[in-house]
Amino acid sequence: MSKLGESLIDEGFQQGIVQGKAELLIKQLMKKFKKVPNEYKEKIKTLPNETIELIAMDIFDLKSIEELEQYF
Repeated sequence: MSKLGESLIDEGFQQGIVQGKAELLIKQLMKKFKKVPNEYKEKIKTLPNETIELIAMDIFDLKSIEELEQYF
């Protein structure tokens, strides 16, 4: 396989991992806060991996769903 082909496969794989992390984070937020506005769900899906991981680490410190605004 060419380097370009390998690069495209790797990029797709990485993007899939980030999407999976975003979906898991949304589920965790729904469990904690019972309801997550669709606007927040869509924003989470567009965040970079580092921000998703940061929210996941801070989830226990969040007191309200509105505190997510600081990450957007």
